[in-house]
Amino acid sequence: MHHILIPTDFSGTAQSAVDYALSYFKGEPCVFHFLNTYTPDFVHSRVMALAHGGNQEEDAMQVISEKGLKHLVENLKAQYPEAGHEFHTVSSFNLLTEEVKEQLSLYPIDMIFSGTTGASGIKEVFLGSNTVRILRAASACPVLVIPNETRFKKGVKIGLVTDFGTPYSATQIEAILEFQTRLNASLEVMHIGGPEGLTGFQELHKHQLFLELERGNPQMKWRTPMASKSDVIEDYLEEASIGLLIMIRNDHHLVDEWLREPVVKKVAFHTDIPMLVLPPVQP
Repeated sequence: MHHILIPTDFSGTAQSAVDYALSYFKGEPCVFHFLNTYTPDFVHSRVMALAHGGNQEEDAMQVISEKGLKHLVENLKAQYPEAGHEFHTVSSFNLLTEEVKEQLSLYPIDMIFSGTTGASGIKEVFLGSNTVRILRAASACPVLVIPNETRFKKGVKIGLVTDFGTPYSATQIEAILEFQTRLNASLEVMHIGGPEGLTGFQELHKHQLFLELERGNPQMKWRTPMASKSDVIEDYLEEASIGLLIMIRNDHHLVDEWLREPVVKKVAFHTDIPMLVLPPVQP
């Protein structure tokens, strides 16, 4: 059975991720791990340790957390009575990043579903601050970012953005093909630049990728570089009507460039479609 981790703060944004996950795995029993952390993310670990002796405020937060998780599971059991899913809950007085790492060490988590608010004007938080933290904490686990109010949809086009910088693992290939099958989707591979600019190693990796993805009938798309790679990708997603963006984390990859930038920034990556971030090849 698949083990799926879904952090939640009981917001509509988090619920979008829950709904998408349940629709994605429709007809396939899974173990869903719902995580709620109720420690303010700005609390220093030393301060948190000193405060962990217990107080009324902490107790009240724990009650709210546990009630919220119980209510979530009761609603899902009523909504999906025949699904055969298992629902596990974790209410934790801990930092979100630390608890995500803890859950990944305790259970064979196959994927994390994370809701995000996406673009929200001048005060935009890049990808949603919690999503950024999760991507940082779960570098070895696939993370599917679900924008608020996004609904599961089949028959879409998947855009795989890659720099052909490294070889692709069997696990990465199977994840891409699994999403293509479940979404009944077409597949496009997009590279920022032209074919004439590829090095010998990039050509080799491109050949390998298309050979491994052959049964998915991928199409190749080239995009002219601009000042911002984010702008290129955003334009591509809109113009090509992409329904799911897939990116693979590798050394010096764009995803990690984003994560090293300030969380709140004037020019950020805006997405209103799901984005799957796959982990790099494990050594």
